[in-house]
Amino acid sequence: MPLNIETDTDGQVFDIKTPKLYRCNVYRYHSGLSKLYIRVFKGVNETPSFYLFFSDVGYFEGPMNWSSADFQVAPADDCLDLMRDVGLVENMMLEDPDTREALAEAAHLYTVQAAHTVVRIIAGEAVKLEDVPDDMR
Repeated sequence: MPLNIETDTDGQVFDIKTPKLYRCNVYRYHSGLSKLYIRVFKGVNETPSFYLFFSDVGYFEGPMNWSSADFQVAPADDCLDLMRDVGLVENMMLEDPDTREALAEAAHLYTVQAAHTVVRIIAGEAVKLEDVPDDMR
């Protein structure tokens, strides 16, 4: 069951208290469905505290495991620039203001500054889940 998510004043997406105390692991990625599940563990616990679900995933950059669950939403221009840089959209598409606005509403760049890397995910939506659906285990 999805939990409500709001971006707080610091830009933190999932309203996680002390997000730097968590570690993340890419749990499942379904390329045909563009769905990404990330397990989130607190400290050294071996049972996930919760999961993060990203839908309509167009891009993922990062390791399979990292420390910190401090997800931020980057400005729309950063998302559009990355989409252009990685070939998800063409420059001429971004020149049209209506297309640019539609893309900015449909895709979001979620980032985490981990200890030794930056994780970047372009996705339509992201939600925090208490558990994953049975068919995703």
